[in-house]
Amino acid sequence: MNDAETRSDAGAFGAMVSFLGGALVGTVLTLLLAPRSGKEARRRIGQGAVCIWVAAKQATSAARAAFGTEPHGERATH
Repeated sequence: MNDAETRSDAGAFGAMVSFLGGALVGTVLTLLLAPRSGKEARRRIGQGAVCIWVAAKQATSAARAAFGTEPHGERATH
């Protein structure tokens, strides 16, 4: 792997983390600021957390497939 590939991988990872972080912050703020009862707000926050967890797992899998890496950072040998 050369320097350009390393920078590209790091940039893509940073973009993915930024996107997921923004989605998380937006979801939490929306749920907290919406006029709802406490019970309903907690239920919706729980549902949102599950959706974010699933999206993060899918994004991680997609990034691994795109960059050809295995879970422990080794390059895949295809």
